[in-house]
Amino acid sequence: MVALAGTWIHEGDPLRVLKLDEDLEAVRREVAQGRFFERKIKDHLLDNPHRVRLTLVPDPRLSEEREACERQDLEAIARRLSPADLDRLRSDAVALRRLQDTVEDVACLPTLERGDIPPAVEVITAHAVAAEGRIAVYDQATSGILYVAAAAGAGGLPEELGDLAPFFCHAFSRIGTSLRDYADMARRIDAATGGMGLAVSPRTGFDGGGECIPFVSLNAKCLNRNLSPTADILAELLGQYSFSDLARLKSLLLEYRAGLESMVVHNGHRLAMSLAARHLSTTRLLSERWSGIHHLRHVKELTDGLSEMGLADLAARLSEIGRQLWRKPNFRVALIGEADALADACTRVGGIADGLAAAGNGAGFSYRGASSTPTRVREGWTTATAVNFVAAAFPVVRLEHADAPALAVIAKMLRSLYLHREIREKGGAYGGFAVYNPEDGVFSLASYRDPQLAATLDVFARSGEFIRSGNFDDNDIKEAILQVCAEIDKPDPPGPAARKAFYRQLVNLSDALRLQFKERLIGLSRTEVQAAAERYFGNGLTHASVAVIAGEESLRAANAELSEPLEVHKI
Repeated sequence: MVALAGTWIHEGDPLRVLKLDEDLEAVRREVAQGRFFERKIKDHLLDNPHRVRLTLVPDPRLSEEREACERQDLEAIARRLSPADLDRLRSDAVALRRLQDTVEDVACLPTLERGDIPPAVEVITAHAVAAEGRIAVYDQATSGILYVAAAAGAGGLPEELGDLAPFFCHAFSRIGTSLRDYADMARRIDAATGGMGLAVSPRTGFDGGGECIPFVSLNAKCLNRNLSPTADILAELLGQYSFSDLARLKSLLLEYRAGLESMVVHNGHRLAMSLAARHLSTTRLLSERWSGIHHLRHVKELTDGLSEMGLADLAARLSEIGRQLWRKPNFRVALIGEADALADACTRVGGIADGLAAAGNGAGFSYRGASSTPTRVREGWTTATAVNFVAAAFPVVRLEHADAPALAVIAKMLRSLYLHREIREKGGAYGGFAVYNPEDGVFSLASYRDPQLAATLDVFARSGEFIRSGNFDDNDIKEAILQVCAEIDKPDPPGPAARKAFYRQLVNLSDALRLQFKERLIGLSRTEVQAAAERYFGNGLTHASVAVIAGEESLRAANAELSEPLEVHKI
């Protein structure tokens, strides 16, 4: 429907948009006649005389001025209101509050039952392993697409290199190699692949000890017929990487910083949750250093006053990261595709892996940095925003514990039965969330684009009282179970599904443990939910860490109200 909307709104034929085969055939006929795309580029871009230059100039007083105008407008409206108008407004406000507190009767809506939930979990196993277990092969119906998923352990990187790992991933495939510049390499990647990129992945193992398992993931895909050029690109990137183009390196670094700065408002709730949870496990601490506000601050320090000498030093450190990551004992690969393509892929990609330096061992998948110390924080982080992002987090149990299904259900019920009403409907925020992270054993509450701050913290503090009150019925529990199962059973195409299985294997998340969790979830009782609520919410949220991202004035006003003020930092 979304794809049809634009054409439909502008009085076009919405069904015409669905006739893709006709359009593709028309394009093929035009291309066969020669220079079709070249003509389009010439007519619509190169020889197009129409130009618009739009300049955006930031105004640091914009929010302040808008609020002043809004106050003036409201005061003008208030002066025009008669006593009868005021009585009607009060009556409407009471009616609205009554409506917000009324429980909707949803019994008439169609729904699933627990018996409709498939009891099994999707199990995908490697059909073969090679190179002493370092290469896993998954025979999947991928419709002519070959997927390459790889991981290089990053646990052995010293702190001064580890903090650069996210930027290393951003720059690695964008800066070129010792053989080609970045533009040539970008053309090759676009021509032969459906995408190729790196990302940092701080994970927690499920082998009992809950150890941090940090790695850099490399994902690529291509059509079967493009295996050879894709393998050549991978071999060149892994074997001939170079960060010596300092001009390009500086451009990428500034681009990277701009992206991080722009994400603060777009993903403020996730960043606030990361800040609040960072001392609850070593993995959460590393995640904050790699993708949170502390990472943004590190990148800002790196870019401020950056000199040629500083760029050269940065290039040397990025190269050292590559030397430590791309080692044969530290490298794991999954090849995912159809049988006729996998044999050749195993030879080509296996040869690339075998060509990596043989020094060292596979200890990169064990974290050797500083571990976290459980610390309760109450912090406010200032930035240029007119809204607030409020988060609280506290430790609970992990996936293997018998209470894990109940915590997953409590998170869903808190969001739908309590936080949505109190934070979104009454408080005016864009959203309120409760999230249970079974991998790290962390329970979080958060609000998104929230005009409130102190009031939202009060809502969080009362969440324990709500869930312990038992003010929910068996149908609410069933609906929450269905929501959790919908996430577990969310269908993936065969390629991405096998890729997930590969990464589950790296963190020792067994199919037996996944099945145990789902079976406990489907059979969950009201008594178990209430018992878990008492165990983990019995003291309210007095033990929870709090982090808020907000404007300076908003934090100052909230601290004047709070009995336990927030420690203020600047992003």
